[in-house]
Amino acid sequence: MRTSGHIAVSAVVAVFTYSSYGELGPALASFLVGTLIDLDHIIDYLYAHGKKWDWKKVNAAHHERISGKLYAPLHSYELLLLYFFLTLDPSLTPWRVGVTLSLLAHFLCDQFFNPNRKFSTYFLINRIIHNFDTKKVLKHPVKEIKKALAN
Repeated sequence: MRTSGHIAVSAVVAVFTYSSYGELGPALASFLVGTLIDLDHIIDYLYAHGKKWDWKKVNAAHHERISGKLYAPLHSYELLLLYFFLTLDPSLTPWRVGVTLSLLAHFLCDQFFNPNRKFSTYFLINRIIHNFDTKKVLKHPVKEIKKALAN
């Protein structure tokens, strides 16, 4: 999913969080987390393209097509669960609900709008076990994706 889509979805979650709890902090956090989590794609960009920054390549977004690796370490259901359980204190409920919903919405939108992602793609342990290899963590090998893009 593109950044604009994540911004829109995160805004909806933030409004829901604010309307449910009446607290600005958790609402703002849910919005920021839902959009800024994509900063972890910088790791994939650097691995694919090196340190030279090129906005066209950033916007193309599919760095795993070049490198054959998919890192995105924050895109992880394990980290989502860890956050959820670390915030079980009832006083943190607005934060837990807002941020958890925002992360979950982000992951589900990514999976829906990036059909090459398996459900297991968003488990960090799965990517680690397969050495972040796109041939093993994506539905279609990168070579097939490159061919489809060339046509």
